[in-house]
Amino acid sequence: MQIHENIEKYIEVLINSDDIYSLIISAPQGLGKTSTVLSKLSEMGFIEDQNYLYQSGYMTALRLYDFLSRSRILEIPKILIFDDIDSLLSNKTSLALLKSALSEARGKRVVAYESKGVVERSFEFNGKIILITNNLSGNRNLKPLLDRAIVYNFESDPQELMAYIEGNLDKFSGDLSDDQKESVWDKVRRFVDSPDFSLRSVGRAFAFYRNDPENWYDLWRKSMKK
Repeated sequence: MQIHENIEKYIEVLINSDDIYSLIISAPQGLGKTSTVLSKLSEMGFIEDQNYLYQSGYMTALRLYDFLSRSRILEIPKILIFDDIDSLLSNKTSLALLKSALSEARGKRVVAYESKGVVERSFEFNGKIILITNNLSGNRNLKPLLDRAIVYNFESDPQELMAYIEGNLDKFSGDLSDDQKESVWDKVRRFVDSPDFSLRSVGRAFAFYRNDPENWYDLWRKSMKK
């Protein structure tokens, strides 16, 4: 699948570049973003806890600071992977820590945390970061990080999105006949360029059709308006 090939190429660029420090990958759930990242790193000979660290889900700002500092024990390319990071970026302190890890000042990227209980209040970060999210367009907190990263937003590429959907219509349509599938998709495909369109929109279209074959299209179109 093209999405996997693109992710693999961007990982190669990230690792081989001396002045690119992060990669942001955005695509809907279920497309294998995480498995592609981990498989590619393994294919390149990198080992978890030796060359890279992986973190998924909720993380406090203090835990993030500690996680960033642990990059110093890693061997090159010193990659930190953050998966399902939406909750992490809802915290202004966490966002500031990530920005400092990716921004050079006087040739160094220094991460600092002034807080009670923190023994080492600053350190130089020499690692790289991969952020994996399900919804880049809906996450305003990520915007300050975009110009510091390679950004791959699968949903922002209508042609690639359309090709994926057409190759996986059975995933969305269930047990509908081929004619029914094509009839629904023929109408849905017109909206791929819409900023409100996503893979979830396709799933909803088929759900509306299964529930009400006569009126599904009007119901679905109204549900697209946000």
